[in-house]
Amino acid sequence: MHARFSQLLLISSFVLSLFLVASPAWTDESLEQGWAKFMEGLATAQESLTDPAAFPPPPSDRNLAEGYRYLLAHLGRILETELRQDPRYPEFFRSVDMLRKWTGENPDAMYLKAPLDGEGLYRIRGQIADTREWKTSERGLPGPKAPRIVTFQTITSIPGSTGDLAEMASCRNQTLDFVNSFDLILDSENRFEILLGPERPKRHKGNFLLTRASLPCPATGEVATREARWLSIREIFSDWEQEVPLEMEIVRLDALGENRPPITAKVISQKLEEIGRELPNQIRFWQLVQEMALEVRRDVNGDGKRALPINGINPPAPPFTAGGVAGARQLYAAGLFHIAQDEALVIKVTAPLEPHYIGFQLNNFWFEGPDQQNYTSSLSGHQLPIASDGSRYYIIAHQDPGVQGWVDTTGLKKGIHAMRFLFRENPPTDQAPTAEATLIKLEALGDILPAGTPKVGAEERQEEIAIRQSHIKQRWRDY
Repeated sequence: MHARFSQLLLISSFVLSLFLVASPAWTDESLEQGWAKFMEGLATAQESLTDPAAFPPPPSDRNLAEGYRYLLAHLGRILETELRQDPRYPEFFRSVDMLRKWTGENPDAMYLKAPLDGEGLYRIRGQIADTREWKTSERGLPGPKAPRIVTFQTITSIPGSTGDLAEMASCRNQTLDFVNSFDLILDSENRFEILLGPERPKRHKGNFLLTRASLPCPATGEVATREARWLSIREIFSDWEQEVPLEMEIVRLDALGENRPPITAKVISQKLEEIGRELPNQIRFWQLVQEMALEVRRDVNGDGKRALPINGINPPAPPFTAGGVAGARQLYAAGLFHIAQDEALVIKVTAPLEPHYIGFQLNNFWFEGPDQQNYTSSLSGHQLPIASDGSRYYIIAHQDPGVQGWVDTTGLKKGIHAMRFLFRENPPTDQAPTAEATLIKLEALGDILPAGTPKVGAEERQEEIAIRQSHIKQRWRDY
């Protein structure tokens, strides 16, 4: 029996060897070329972390560590975009999360995207928790409740993919249409449906977003028909303890039940090339935005001032960078902080009309928000109530001052601070919010804060962080 088994094994090995000789390993030159382009792009992106011509932050242990993480986070996001997203079989995916931080993202927001074809007809269905605060703008109702505000936008492209600031002036990135919490039509159980397409279907009276529209380009005066390639969703949270994300799904109506075709060598080689092209472009673009548009390191245009003032703040205004796909109807204010260990930069904000949403954050020089899960490095309108004199006071400091309003630098000696405002209706000029910044010694903080500013002890700080940790896990579904 053993001899017969040995004979069969010998015959099988001989037949297999003939097959291997007759059938050489399958290869595809395009895959090797695609992989080479991918590796070339990866190397170029890595060089951008230290090459002065790419305007990276000054090299230090923290800056380089964050830079490499930033590169890998871009890579992860672009991999998912290229390899998973298809406008015929759309899914929501996280364009920002606790790893994939970029564009000076709002730490109060959950950013979702889904790919679109301007010719297709799509449907979103969803369910929302208690929406009473959407109707009144009051704060403090118990939960679970809806995010402070939700905005759905159809956009033409994702900023930064060209690696060139010229895309900002060419109107490559534009919003075609949007609907937010104030206008979203809901049924009696807070369910909703949104159709998206090149034109509204006949007799349709519900929520609808255009995926094709004629839009002017302010920089050129050109009017052109543009198509949406992405649906962008912002769910913005203010009460991190009580507000919960939406439940949603998106489908393309003419592809329901279709089998998605298997991937091919041609497709994967094209994807590899595209990833290798976009990865260094994204890093280059956002460093150019900071260097040239925001002037975070120097006075680029020689006008004697910085676009973002050092230890100051610009007045709230519509966005001026990549503004075509920034949050619809949001106002922004920003500046730079350069503070010593014993100093604090106090930002006083006064709003004659209380915004529906207000948020304050810090950014590093990779244009990332520092860890908002484990530090109080951002504050929403719920997290920082109005003080006794009718204003809000944000205290940027390395050390905990033991009072309400502290924004933890997480050790960053220099960085960006930014604010967002969103009103039910934008206020008239004479009732617009104002902001002023004052650099002081930390020990003099009591001289600038209004009477009755609440004290915050070590145990209360830990409770704040525990709420933040719990909310972030829920927001990003980290079960």
